[in-house]
Amino acid sequence: MKKKLALLLAALLLFGSAACGKTDTADDTQQEIQTEFNLPKCGLSYTIPDEWVEMENTNLIPASYVKVNGDIYAKIQYNYAPDENMEPLNDAESTIAVEELMTPIVEMLVVRTENLETDEVKEEMDFFKSVEKIGVKGDFQFFFLTDYADGIDHFSTEAQATFRELESYLPELRESIEISLPDEEAVLDEAEENSKYLNFISNTLDGDPVTSAVFYDYDMTVVNFWASYCEEDNINELDTLQSFYKDLQKKHPNVNFVQVVIDTPGQKAEKIATDAYKKAGVTFKGIMPDQNLATWITDNLEGLPTTVFVDSKGKPADLKIKGIQDASYYMETTETMLKKMKTSK
Repeated sequence: MKKKLALLLAALLLFGSAACGKTDTADDTQQEIQTEFNLPKCGLSYTIPDEWVEMENTNLIPASYVKVNGDIYAKIQYNYAPDENMEPLNDAESTIAVEELMTPIVEMLVVRTENLETDEVKEEMDFFKSVEKIGVKGDFQFFFLTDYADGIDHFSTEAQATFRELESYLPELRESIEISLPDEEAVLDEAEENSKYLNFISNTLDGDPVTSAVFYDYDMTVVNFWASYCEEDNINELDTLQSFYKDLQKKHPNVNFVQVVIDTPGQKAEKIATDAYKKAGVTFKGIMPDQNLATWITDNLEGLPTTVFVDSKGKPADLKIKGIQDASYYMETTETMLKKMKTSK
């Protein structure tokens, strides 16, 4: 495997949380040269050791989050994964536990003083043999965690040697750390803004991985929300939606259509929905919501079925189609919304 060094923090926005920083993963060159990080939302700035950048065949996998109301306010973690583990790590269907495939080298933790004795904080610190207090800013305490308690005996001899070499440069990382009072207002503002978007990481009814990136390749995506219990109540427009989808592909290939089955995952609901899809000859994606998408549904929908129009960034328009409609109505409304989205750019 070619050198894979992910030095920009991965930002995964989940329900109730926001990342310390964001990155555009499309620019690999930028990822390989950036070593200095200033993360005001976390109250941390630091510099990655140059030696980490120069080492060959090194897979460093970062993760970070900020959770304003959580027992742990912020966490930044750098993990090492041997080359031989990268394929199962990237395989959504792999049954190997993630902790067996990669191991934390270091973790920076930000905790409110009042939460230091909570179970979540204690359990997190127990994952490491070395817990060093970096300092205090206001109500926040900062920690530098190293020497993962479960060790690296599960790695190959070569991978263990690489891990130990990476560890040897941790004093440089520790020396570079500067702390400041975390910018909670910025975190809340970002969380509020992102709550307007459909962000999810889940699976389709067929079991394939799917994320909100499904919106990015189209000028607009029509999203229909439905439930398996609608099928039991004879509220079913799958034939109509399939006809609309086929016409949409011909007339507007830059517009996609997907359906979210809101009462999945769940064995009974999945079977009902899958059987209904087969009966109607459905070829569009049926998406099972994760917690983030489920929360958006609860906050924004009043009944089923409901159809919304989402732009290429994942932001739904205000207009919603409520109830069952015919294919021509869906097409006319879609074309109207497409024009509006194009003119509003």
